[in-house]
Amino acid sequence: MNSRLLSLDEIKTQANESLKSFTERTGVVSNFRSLAPASPLGIWGWNVGVEVTSLPQNTFDILRQPFDLPSYFPRFHVVKGLTPNLDFEASLLLPRFVMGQNALPQEIRNIAVYGAGLKYALLREEEFPISLAVRATYNRLYLSFFKSDTYGADLSLSRSVKLPIIPLQLTPYAGIGYMAINGVFNKSLIGLDVSQIHTLQDYRYFVGMSTKLFIFNFTSQIDVPATFKKIDSVSFKFSLEI
Repeated sequence: MNSRLLSLDEIKTQANESLKSFTERTGVVSNFRSLAPASPLGIWGWNVGVEVTSLPQNTFDILRQPFDLPSYFPRFHVVKGLTPNLDFEASLLLPRFVMGQNALPQEIRNIAVYGAGLKYALLREEEFPISLAVRATYNRLYLSFFKSDTYGADLSLSRSVKLPIIPLQLTPYAGIGYMAINGVFNKSLIGLDVSQIHTLQDYRYFVGMSTKLFIFNFTSQIDVPATFKKIDSVSFKFSLEI
């Protein structure tokens, strides 16, 4: 039996609480993040870049292996304005193509994450003091032994500040959201007396700052789940915006 199968066999020794915690951690860390203020891009707008989100070192403790994980995984991110008030957002994580096939432990080499969202601006700064937006999102995480679907919704507000001398625009934003995680383990790899499916839900709070200079944009964001413990995350996005 090779080392990969030995590691995956550790899942059979895990109790429901451990499987639930794994579903929480991976669902929160991999969840789709807009990493954008409430203000829309507009019908001609584009934002294309790369995002990273901090990865807790205990994310894959369920396998009981001393993995040397990177502190983050890069994720491609694109946003396109569809109407003056509506933006489409999408992201894709395929680290084996960016970091190399051998850079990841065998157990997670086939990891894939993709997500998308629609953001609708209820208020725009062109007409009101702030921008206010609602967003609906979907995210899929895939591993050889586990997959999860996360559905979310959030409400955010933002206000842009333009500096008078240099063409620098700062846009702080904040919001509250809801996420529902549906995790499913490979039935052949878990014990007989534990659940294959784990469904969890929680609220989340987030704050961020978007900094734009010409077409260059840098966004940072902190996400804090309401009840899931010790899964706070920090995200950054580097992008071009037109």
